[in-house]
Order: sequence, then structure tokens, then C-alpha cells
Amino acid sequence: MSTSPNSSQGALTPAVSPASASATRSSVSWFTSMRVHAGRLLRRWSRSSTMITSTVGMPIVMVAAINIMFGGMVKEFSGSGMNPAHVAVMVAVSMAFTGAIMGAGSTVQERQEGLPDRLATMPGRQSASLAGRVVAESLRALITSAAALGVGFAYGADFGGVAGFAWTVLILALVAYAAGSIGSMLGYTVESPQGALSFSPLIMAAMFFNTAVMPREMYAPALRPVVSASPVTAVTQMVTDARNGVLDVGHLLVFTAWFGGMVIIASLVLARVASRRPVNS
Repeated sequence: MSTSPNSSQGALTPAVSPASASATRSSVSWFTSMRVHAGRLLRRWSRSSTMITSTVGMPIVMVAAINIMFGGMVKEFSGSGMNPAHVAVMVAVSMAFTGAIMGAGSTVQERQEGLPDRLATMPGRQSASLAGRVVAESLRALITSAAALGVGFAYGADFGGVAGFAWTVLILALVAYAAGSIGSMLGYTVESPQGALSFSPLIMAAMFFNTAVMPREMYAPALRPVVSASPVTAVTQMVTDARNGVLDVGHLLVFTAWFGGMVIIASLVLARVASRRPVNS
């Protein structure tokens, strides 16, 4: 009695149903999958000299350049020099979002090259890859902030002792998370790297119209409302309150409106992206 090749092959190679494959992917924890995707990005960035330079080198250069180029002018017109802590915070915030926009451009390029489709077989839920990118982008923004603070210390920045500095780091960590969220959102919503970079003028405006550069009274009257509402001003006010050991509810509300609002909007958009994507990244 003989066995047909088809029946023999079926016995040796059982078919895997889509439901079984889906169950296998679901068996991997969401956190594990998220960590894998974040680790993939962080390892790739750590091997890129360009990425290291933009993440660590640029904030160092920016803090030094602003102090050298604008310190004397501000002192001449206001009677006091620039606050090194405020300059460091301003650079930390602006460079965190600049890096996020650059990361968004890289994400768009990955989409155009079909990398998400090649990663579709990786186990885990679809939202895990998006969360992994947010985590990786946030960590990169936090490293940028740390570099800016380090140079700020070299220029004599005073954050109010250990407690004030700890609060400053926490504030900038929240800013970094907002930057990572916005960068990830843009990476999955714009259609070209140039589209992501089109948001750069907003960062430049926030960088120069705020109370970290010079007091509000030194700006033209028409610009003062913009300066007061600037996200960099909101962070600067929170850092100043942390240094002085006080809590201003008004400052907290403005900070929360800016950066909490960014996180909420980005999270809603990314949740919609995850729900309509058939792949994991």
C-alpha cells in the first residue's frame, strides 16, 4: 500500500492557519514587543556618527554659540547677562523638537522604502512598534537635554541645588516625551521628509521669542503676548519655580496645556494609525 506524495507532504508539513499565526503574535507581551522595536532604533542610532553629532554635539554648540553671540548684547540693553540656566533650557527644548522632526523625516523614508512591511512578521501588537518609536525618540530628546544642561553648568547655571535640578530633569523629561510623541506622529502622517521639516520654522520662532533669551519687556509690545505664550517660556517658568522651590498654578497650567496637549493629540493620532495599519511597524 503506497502513500501519495501530497498526503505525505501534508503529514510532514502541517498548515498554519492565520488564526494560529495571530495567536502566536498575541502571545508575545506588548511590553516585550515595544522594547524590541525601541532597541532596534537605539542600536541603529548609536552606530551613526551623524546621529550622535546631532544628538549630543549640536546642543553643546548651540549653548556656547548663544552665550557668545547674544550674551554681550543682552547685558548691554538689560543691564544683566543672559541666565545660563535659561539658555540651557531653551536649547534643550528647541533641540529636542528639532531632533524629533529629523526623526520624523527618517520614519517617512523608512515607510517609502517598505521597512514596515518587512517588519510585519515580527511578533507583537501593532501599537507596540509605534510606542517603541515614541520611547526611542523620547530617550534621544532626553539625551539632547542632558547635553545642553551639562554645558549650562559650565557657564555657571544655577538650578537651585539637588532638589531644583531633579525637578528640572523631570520637567525636561516630560518635554522630551512630548517631543518624541510629536516626532513619531509626524513620521506616520506626513508624506515626505520635506513635509516633516516644514515644521522647523515653528521651532525657530519658539526659540527666539521667549523669556529665556531676554526679559519680556525688551521685546516690541506687539510681540510680548507671543513671548508670554511661548512653550519655551512655559518651560523656563517651571524651571524657575523649581529653583525657587515654589509652585505657580498659572505656570503649571500653561506648561500642561502645551506639552500635555501635544502628548494627547499625538497619542490619539498614533492610536488611529495603529488601528488602520495591517502591519506592526
